[in-house]
Amino acid sequence: MGYTGPGYNLEINDNVDQRYDLMKATDAACKYMKQAYAKFGNWTVAAASYNCGMGKVNDLATFQNTRYYYDLQLPDETNKYIFRILTFKYLMGSSKEMGYMVDDSNGYPPMDTRSIAVTSTIPNLARWAADNGSNYKMLKLFNPWLRGRSLPVASGKSYTIILPK
Repeated sequence: MGYTGPGYNLEINDNVDQRYDLMKATDAACKYMKQAYAKFGNWTVAAASYNCGMGKVNDLATFQNTRYYYDLQLPDETNKYIFRILTFKYLMGSSKEMGYMVDDSNGYPPMDTRSIAVTSTIPNLARWAADNGSNYKMLKLFNPWLRGRSLPVASGKSYTIILPK
């Protein structure tokens, strides 16, 4: 969430939203889950808090005098979220028996990329992408965290932009 992300070192503003940066968002989510597990002592409750917030889960758990997920009355959206996670876990753990095997020939091969360190403002991302041998569509595809058409870079700040080779 917009108010949670900065506490996990994610920048969120009109031009940059690092919740959409795969690596940074994954690191932040892992830190959140470890903190939630340390607080609640249960991975299912930790996952529930990822959906509705640690504060909300803590308030409900305190009021209901339990931290056991299956005894907690939580918001419907959170229960649906957990159900989807558990369903996905079951399907992945039983994929062969369920007939959900996808061999490598049906997947997409990874695309070779290059990383470009950016230390100064980019006023026009489409022009910048073209100047760097790519286009705006590929820039946005590989960097969904870029939210605007420009990238203001404060003094001393830097970003890493990924483009195809």
